[in-house]
Amino acid sequence: MLVGGLGIVGVVLAGVGVATVGGNLPFGLDQAWHDVLAAHRFPAAGAIAGALHVIGGTLVMTILTVLVVVVFLLMRRFRAAITVALAMALSAGISTVLKAALARPRPSDGIVDTASNAFPSGHATAAAAITIALLIALPRTWTRVLAVVWITLMALSRNYLLVHWLSDVIAGAVLGASAALLVSGVMRLFLKEPSLPGAGIPGERQAASTSLTS
Repeated sequence: MLVGGLGIVGVVLAGVGVATVGGNLPFGLDQAWHDVLAAHRFPAAGAIAGALHVIGGTLVMTILTVLVVVVFLLMRRFRAAITVALAMALSAGISTVLKAALARPRPSDGIVDTASNAFPSGHATAAAAITIALLIALPRTWTRVLAVVWITLMALSRNYLLVHWLSDVIAGAVLGASAALLVSGVMRLFLKEPSLPGAGIPGERQAASTSLTS
């Protein structure tokens, strides 16, 4: 919970620094990375980035979040369901406020239509929030791989489409992950459920209880 709170505060302070000290201009690494991607265009990479642009958008991510929440509810994993929903809502709310307040311009040569400001990346924020929340609820190898791959691909796709600076997607990933960690910590305290591996899954909870008493 503390790590999540500090992560959110860090993103906010970084955004204020970008807008004030940095004048909302790209950093040296921002511009260098942008120039590399702008100079190297590949049809397959462009198609994948375009698909991720749609998948990571508000409509699809909202539908996906609802589906994940419903699945957890059907599994009677109520804390997990609430955590996913609140992590997505909190991260989206903070991202929206920061975009409006900081008003960092996007790169001028973006190749897809965008409606809001640059900092932080909403796509990267949502990708991190939902995958980290899922990883916390289901700590498995596949959820770890999913989180790393999905967050990385989404962040890179935003840069490849030239609609975000590198610092935008890094901030988005940190914000989304931090929101998931914060919400998970608060829910754990609020519901006072045991922090055991597989807590909430009857079979695994019983096995953990047996190992503790043997």
